[in-house]
Amino acid sequence: MSELSQMRQEDVLPLIVSQLAEYGYAQLAQVVAEQTHTAVTIKPSPRLSEMLFIAQEESVEIEPTDHTKLQQGAISAANEEEEDDDDDDEDEEMQDATAGAPSGLSESGDTNTNADTNTKTKGGKRPVMTRLNLDTDPKSSHRTKGPNLKTVYTTTHKESVTCTTFSKDGRYAASGSADTSLKILDVNKMKLVDHDGGNDVHPVIRTLYDHTTPVTDCDFHPNGLVLAASSDTVVKLYDLSKPSVKRSFRYLQDSHPINSVSFHPSGDFLLVGSESETVRIYDVKTLQCFTPKAFTAPPPPPTNRQSGSDDSAASAAAAQHQHQVQQQGPHRGGINHIEYAPTGSVFISASQDGSIKVWDAISGKVVRTIEGAHSGKGREFSGVTSATISKNGRYILSGGMDSARKLWDLGSGKLIHNFLGATQKTEKQSTVFSYNEDFVFSSDESNNTIVCWDSRSGNLVKRYGGHQGLIRSVAASPTENAIISCGDDNRVRYWCTAAASAAAASANANTQRHQGQGHQLQGHHQGHQHQGSYGGGPGSP
Repeated sequence: MSELSQMRQEDVLPLIVSQLAEYGYAQLAQVVAEQTHTAVTIKPSPRLSEMLFIAQEESVEIEPTDHTKLQQGAISAANEEEEDDDDDDEDEEMQDATAGAPSGLSESGDTNTNADTNTKTKGGKRPVMTRLNLDTDPKSSHRTKGPNLKTVYTTTHKESVTCTTFSKDGRYAASGSADTSLKILDVNKMKLVDHDGGNDVHPVIRTLYDHTTPVTDCDFHPNGLVLAASSDTVVKLYDLSKPSVKRSFRYLQDSHPINSVSFHPSGDFLLVGSESETVRIYDVKTLQCFTPKAFTAPPPPPTNRQSGSDDSAASAAAAQHQHQVQQQGPHRGGINHIEYAPTGSVFISASQDGSIKVWDAISGKVVRTIEGAHSGKGREFSGVTSATISKNGRYILSGGMDSARKLWDLGSGKLIHNFLGATQKTEKQSTVFSYNEDFVFSSDESNNTIVCWDSRSGNLVKRYGGHQGLIRSVAASPTENAIISCGDDNRVRYWCTAAASAAAASANANTQRHQGQGHQLQGHHQGHQHQGSYGGGPGSP
């Protein structure tokens, strides 16, 4: 290929560095920049992946990058070693674990905002962050069958398992329990158990003990090396790069019982939703706490006596004033779930007051409120227990205590789909997109099954049974058709397709075969050396 058909090296290297930072490999990005003498301020940017996506759309054959190699060795597979209670320097640990992330939320938000998914590229194609698209003939693209997932691995806690999550690269999963413990699981090893029969495969690579009350939520740092977990009024941070350390190296003290935590894509900030109606944002390095700027409501309209207006006009003015306060003000109840959007430019909160709010992550202002998102029959509202934003930033998926899961248009606040067929009336449950947003997963407390809907048609297409108690949490892998679930039967279940499990087993067998051949060749070579040195060659005694 001629040089004229290639980008210049000095143009490509900054893209590589920024893309590595975007994927959470900040330290690796720094190393690449230094080794290639690339003078660039490291800021996460998806520009390179967007360009590759466009090239693929134009039928350019591009070999996909194996990103899993970039983090090999990041988390040791050592099993249950002795506890190490040595207290290392907290500042050094946090610097090692999050080095290279953007220095401020405003800066990283500006960077991510540049990847606006509503901006079309040359040829009318959208950037890579466009998955769920209900505008392109949804009737022809909907599915009547859900993915064929089966349980390939289970592990147990001593008490109810309250939360689960995947790392951003899909290589690891975590579970938190009412028994105050956390487990870190290797996803590839969970797949192998189904074929290996459990022999010499230990998917639980770490058990963490540092909470004194039930764990309520957990989330992986974008670099995969730090786990945040909440219990009662405390969030604790665990360094997963050190296999012998089972206790947290830093904690954040809040004033209210914590329900939900979420890392910003840069890793610099942690969202906290609690029994308080106020959103809190913590700087994970300085531990400084930020709250959205208080909304200053305009004065209420004068009464009819003050203004001389009739009762109907005064009532209308009062209703309009109340609506403005509800739309732009904070929640009026505790926050059940809180989560950053994939771009990090906005975040979403689901409240006990029945509302969903979308916030500008930089200004802290409310940009969208859906009041009474889950209105139950015969009651003013039902609490919203989960809410997430689609990858393209255009849709909201929510679940609530009215036994409905709903898909909303973020821009207009209008309801698109009402996913029915699963009961949720007494307990908080999660509702999530599949990795490619083709499906929606949640659980049914009436029969303890996992339920799957087609995201485009809204049809219920599959149920998955296996749990013997209430299912508390369902999390979807970010990279493949796989989920992890947990509940009151004290069990964590990993579900994937038979093909994925077989592929993992095949890859593992190939690796072992190559290693075995290497040992055989080494032994054969050493055997000839032995024969030549001592086996009766010329001049030997």
